[in-house]
Amino acid sequence: MKLSVYFTAALLAGAAFALPALAAVPNELSPAETTWHEQASAKRLQLTPLRAAAPGSVGVLAPKVMGNATYPGTPMANGFRAYPPSCAADPLPDKASGTIWSGNVPLFARTSSGQAYTETATITVWRLACSSSGAALPYNPTGAFNALTLMRIDRSQAAEGDHSKWPYLPLIQAAQGSITDFGTDPKTLIRVATEPNTVIAEMPYGTPMYDSTTFVLENYPYVDAGYFTYSDAFTLRINPLLNNVAPLDLAIPAYNPSESTYPDAFAALPLDGYAAAQWQNFEFDEGLLVQVAEGYDSANPNRRMLIFDLLTQDAGGAPIWLIGSAAFDSPASGTTSLTPDVYYLGNHQAGGGFQMFHWGKAKFVMASCGELQVTYTPDANLPGDVPSFSGLTSYERIFSANGMVCE
Repeated sequence: MKLSVYFTAALLAGAAFALPALAAVPNELSPAETTWHEQASAKRLQLTPLRAAAPGSVGVLAPKVMGNATYPGTPMANGFRAYPPSCAADPLPDKASGTIWSGNVPLFARTSSGQAYTETATITVWRLACSSSGAALPYNPTGAFNALTLMRIDRSQAAEGDHSKWPYLPLIQAAQGSITDFGTDPKTLIRVATEPNTVIAEMPYGTPMYDSTTFVLENYPYVDAGYFTYSDAFTLRINPLLNNVAPLDLAIPAYNPSESTYPDAFAALPLDGYAAAQWQNFEFDEGLLVQVAEGYDSANPNRRMLIFDLLTQDAGGAPIWLIGSAAFDSPASGTTSLTPDVYYLGNHQAGGGFQMFHWGKAKFVMASCGELQVTYTPDANLPGDVPSFSGLTSYERIFSANGMVCE
């Protein structure tokens, strides 16, 4: 089923929502509503190679049979992503922050006994600052600042969590650039998901909403779907498909952060698994290997451990390792810097033997996805052949771990 058919069926469902008399509304969702998710799934299947036609036939696909794939896919960044993968993880926030755009809209709803009614919900849209690599990426063609765009649908306080009655998710569309016709263009359809960094997951139109929910705005991976850069200006339409009820249109301007509106856009990044990489300072010919371990403390599974190994040179030009580690709370706590003890490995003290000795301290700050800043403070009276340097050194990311794309 093509996305255009999927779109048409959804619009036609509006006829089933005519509410001049509640008794005229059917007790179950219309066929157009119930096929929304099925048609989206069918469209995804068209992305796989078509099976060979049966012998002697033209344009006829072979019967659907079991395939040959016995392993799942490897972790990879979504090629149709609308924001950096490093921007967010589950769960999404349940409170708006920064600049917001909002409005109220009546939604089609039903009681557990089957009676139809309308329930007014509040729609809120806001953005969260993401890192920016400065690279020209599909969701960020100019390399400017980018953000995660969120939409929340809130039931009234009195109705929150009431499972004896519920509204249904409205039709969510967007207009941007040449995609402007909400009435006939299926490219206006956007994917709304309750978990970030997904590829095809969505909460489909017509889904019962028992609780207030935050969604992240995403793009469909289908060939005939639209693609939106949500950090640019766009119009978001929330359409309940009710007769005599106008859709709610929210004009979302381009994301242009300032220190006062989005301070996180100018702050260091929280330390997390995206800091794990091979870093290099080409001026000093130093390589810095950083790893981030999780759940190492069985009594506190949200604890993390940053582990680092700096390969540099001693006074004679021989390689020497400076190493260390430090524990910190999970990234949700907003830890943006750590100052662990640093040790060196060698036989630079009396007694010989390959041992570990205290060197000093180092403060780690992830200035951006591509830059790690380390401020070194050496101990006094280090052995003469042990390197002693202080101050800030910046390291450039060499590569990221598979599936952990920081942008």
